[in-house]
Amino acid sequence: MFLFFAVIAAALAIAVLIGGDVRRLSQLRLRHLELLLAAFAVKISVGLLGTTHAQAAINAARPLNAIGAVLLLAVVWFNRRIPGAILFGAGLTLNLIVILAFGGRMPVLLPRDIDPNSAVLAVLKGGLDPLHVALQQPQGLWFLGDVFAIPGIAGHASLVSIGDLLMAAGVAWLIIRCSQRERSLQAAYGPSPSR
Repeated sequence: MFLFFAVIAAALAIAVLIGGDVRRLSQLRLRHLELLLAAFAVKISVGLLGTTHAQAAINAARPLNAIGAVLLLAVVWFNRRIPGAILFGAGLTLNLIVILAFGGRMPVLLPRDIDPNSAVLAVLKGGLDPLHVALQQPQGLWFLGDVFAIPGIAGHASLVSIGDLLMAAGVAWLIIRCSQRERSLQAAYGPSPSR
């Protein structure tokens, strides 16, 4: 999550530095907003089920995790002409592939220097995280999972996947590109009505 906040902040700063106007982002119109809202509702449901730390709730959350990703992928498809959408969709597709390969959860290859007393580690190792499954060693499509450490707040690193990095790049491209003058965006949305 920190990755996306950092990328959004950096992209907004870059957009302003290169002469863009971030207020233009408010003019962005998404198609099939109802699918986006449904995807967020599903993801929130998965998170809420995860707070119960009950095995039955975790089992119910796993298919919902994949359904949320499929809904979001549908939104990306319907909005594929928007700058950054294809890049975001490629990352989301990689994440969905690995989530499906690991039974509805993102695999996390635990770093060797992780604190053995960490509460997060206990939840992961106990199988009670609805979004992630801990791997002690590489297996299957592990390389598409959360394997890259990026610096976080207060020295805590976050683990992200190749898909997360592509999705973040897509969001950055969207912000930077859409903050530019309208004329330069016409090609992304198709010909103007006057033609």
